[in-house]
This record gives sequence, structure tokens and C-alpha cells, in this order.
Amino acid sequence: MSAIPVDLALRIIRRRADAAGVELILPGDPRRDAIVSLVALGHSVQGTGVTRAHVAEGVTVTLPGVPGPAAVLLAAIPYVGGALAALAQAAGRTSVCLSPAALATGEGALATWWHEEGHCGSIARGGLIYCGAYLLAPEVRAGGEAPCYGNGMAVRVATGSDVDDAARQALASLESYGLDDDARALARGIVASAAETIRATGDHGGVVAELRAELAAEGWVL
Repeated sequence: MSAIPVDLALRIIRRRADAAGVELILPGDPRRDAIVSLVALGHSVQGTGVTRAHVAEGVTVTLPGVPGPAAVLLAAIPYVGGALAALAQAAGRTSVCLSPAALATGEGALATWWHEEGHCGSIARGGLIYCGAYLLAPEVRAGGEAPCYGNGMAVRVATGSDVDDAARQALASLESYGLDDDARALARGIVASAAETIRATGDHGGVVAELRAELAAEGWVL
């Protein structure tokens, strides 16, 4: 399977972001630098062990548009929530800040986008949504993130990854969320369920069907 060019992946991402009314923020944007600093500070004060360098290179962040229920939750994040909410308010709509690591390959960019699109959908529905890098409870972090990792896993498998490798990558990424033992067990169960769904059906909530349609519109066939 040929590698998907990053510029092709970005065209798809921009198209889907525009259709969803989502602001796309790319590396190098000063807004992302501010978000990285705040997210890293939040990890520091909570003692998760996640470094600023890791956040800067490898963490994609979704912030809710304001006003709305998710913005209230965002503001409740200890120490840095108010500043993150102010940034979200300035944007005026849900924003996805892609990391450099996410844009290293076209496949990775698309997997990351469908992960974050899961958060955007939760925000749009006004549900209890994990925004940014952490919320108040580890179980919320696990329950909010793991299903979105299932979406990303499905895209990775559809674009050439082994399902077990995709699951291992998802679990490794979840280690950066400061989960306690109970939340880690919850996350592992959700990721395992997603892996079995992908293994059995080749999809996870229809994201692969969406991916194939978007790639076909660009003249690319998986």
C-alpha cells in the first residue's frame, strides 16, 4: 500500500473541519504555542510526568467553542482551565490543534483527525466531553479518550497498520493521560473492544467508510 501524502491528508482534514465548523490550528501557529504551554503546565502541577517537550511534539488538543457545556467543563480544569477557556472563547468555535507528530505521515494525520473528530462530535452534542489534555477525574479521561482512540485505530488499520500494533500504540498514548489503575483498566477494556470490532468488521462506527469516501474524492483508493 502506497503512503498517503501529507498534503492530500490535509486537504481532507481541512474539508471535514470546514464542514463541521471546526477551527484547524497547525504547528507554528502562536495559538498552539499558548495551548502547549498551558497543557504542559497542567501536567506539571498534577504530576503526571508528561513533559512540555512531549506536549509540543506529540499532543494534539481539541478545545470546545464557547459558550456551551463543554466550555464550562474546560474552565473547571485545575490551575489552567480559565486560561484555556479564554483561548477557546477567543477562537469562538471548537478548535483542533494538530501536533507535529500527527503530521509526520498522511496516515497518521488522518488517524489523528478522526480521533479528534470524535471529540468534536461530543462537543457539538453538548455531552460530557474530555477536552484538552485532562479533566477532573481519571475515569472521565479514560472514558472520553479511549473510544476516540478506537476511531484512530480503525483508520490506521485501514491504511496498513496491524490491528494489534494499532491497539498497542493507542494504549501507549493513553499512558500520557495520568490514569490511575481503575481508569487504566477501563481504557484497556475499551481499546480491546475496539480492536475486536475492527478485527471483525474492518470498521469502527463507520469511520473507515467515511475515510474511503474522502480518499476517493481525492482520486485515492485504499
